Amino acid sequence: MELEAHLLGTSSARPANGREVSGSIVIVGKYQIAIDAGEGFQTRLKKQAKVLKNAKWESRISHTRLDVIALTHGHLDHCWGVLPMLLSMGLDCRNSPLSVLAPLHHDAYHALAKDGMDAKMPDSVPAVDLINQMRFWWELLFDKISSEEMFPIFWYTVSWIDGEEKWLQLDPQNSTVSQLSAPPKPIGPHSLTPHQTIHSVPSCGWRITSADRPGKFNAQRSAELSLSDNQISKLANGEDITIIATSDASSSAPSANSAANEILLASDFRGPSTSGVSILITGDTGAEAPELLALAKAAPLNLLIHESTYSDSHQSNAINYLHSTSRDAAKVATQIAAENLVLTHYSSRFVETEIPLTEAREAHPRVHAGEDGDIFQIERDGSLKIFRISDGSPFQILEPF
Repeated sequence: MELEAHLLGTSSARPANGREVSGSIVIVGKYQIAIDAGEGFQTRLKKQAKVLKNAKWESRISHTRLDVIALTHGHLDHCWGVLPMLLSMGLDCRNSPLSVLAPLHHDAYHALAKDGMDAKMPDSVPAVDLINQMRFWWELLFDKISSEEMFPIFWYTVSWIDGEEKWLQLDPQNSTVSQLSAPPKPIGPHSLTPHQTIHSVPSCGWRITSADRPGKFNAQRSAELSLSDNQISKLANGEDITIIATSDASSSAPSANSAANEILLASDFRGPSTSGVSILITGDTGAEAPELLALAKAAPLNLLIHESTYSDSHQSNAINYLHSTSRDAAKVATQIAAENLVLTHYSSRFVETEIPLTEAREAHPRVHAGEDGDIFQIERDGSLKIFRISDGSPFQILEPF
């Protein structure tokens, strides 16, 4: 398994019809990322963790293992579970660092960049903008846990200014704001990338892509050249080496000059690299967000998890409230060449998912209607396995499409 995602909430706005609000866990390498954390998220996380433990699942999840919380926007069904989870982490005496990433209104960016942590937010910044919520979290966290006892939290925000990504790092404990020249890299060699979406507040989707794998090392060639273990190790780690030429002992000529030395390039000892696999989770968005559609020019997307709040019969609601229908989601998946599409964020109107699933499949061939607890595994070759929780255990859905 190269990448694994746990869908822990598929309802929109409020819990309904046995579904909880938004929140997912993505595992890539040794890193665990929460994408959104609506009401009751840590309870759902613990419930899923218990299922995995009982099933002796290879990977385990918990709030103590989280490395990143990446939020799509500030509506409460997507972020109301963050504060209690942070508090639990602090009370559990966590000491490993956590990164929190969030989109902010562009005017909030300008205010913070100009006036620092205590900047007054302009009236144009929505009340639920994540800068206002983060300030609330900080106040309550530091009231409960002293800054000296608080585990390290790195707060990053992204805004789009004239179409360009702008990043800030906020440090509430030291009251500083730093403008970043490049996006943060909180998951090591893997990438976590925001893609701006269309909603009533600043919003984005998050794409997680596993690191490329180097090609197979040519051990046969290294043996033919009688390279030492040290030389082989350097080449295998991507370091070019120089083979020093030796002179003929019977000759009175000086030892070989540098022109006779041979440089061995590490790249010549590796086969073609294998591209990483990727998943994108949108959060809330109106149909055909331009930056999402621009993904068609990027690397292939193995799995798109896209909101599908409405059906065709409520298209006007989707337009008015900047949400998507299931057909909208499928059209986006088709336009960006997503191999697989999972529907989520259903309106409470949907007791069952046959209608959104049927409509989406008219626009994309590989659509799955997500349910709370579903697990998605993407292998290195891009193949997808889907598991559903039944009777307290995950079982593979052999024909999910």
